[in-house]
Amino acid sequence: MLPTTLTQVVGLFNVFVGLMLTVSMLLMGAGILMWGVRLGTWPTYRTEAIELMEWAVGILFTLILLLLVSQFVQQHTAAAVSVLGIIVLGVVAWLAVKASQDATASTEEH
Repeated sequence: MLPTTLTQVVGLFNVFVGLMLTVSMLLMGAGILMWGVRLGTWPTYRTEAIELMEWAVGILFTLILLLLVSQFVQQHTAAAVSVLGIIVLGVVAWLAVKASQDATASTEEH
């Protein structure tokens, strides 16, 4: 049951990533258009257009990585669930150690 549900969630995530990739491409196009329109003006404010394009490239790169991860989860569900379990176990162990350190530190102060 879990692998099927996980695959469905990842499929929905693929739709979200596809929409965000489209938004990233539109942002890039808007940045290029803004940069070109402000070419001969004074003051140009072209740095704002370059910042917009930088954000678009950053979003695009991040979303491509997320899409690769979701494709891995869809193709290798058992391995992905195992890795996720190990990560959750590690976080729980870290929280337990942190809580015991905090408890020890608070008893030493009193």
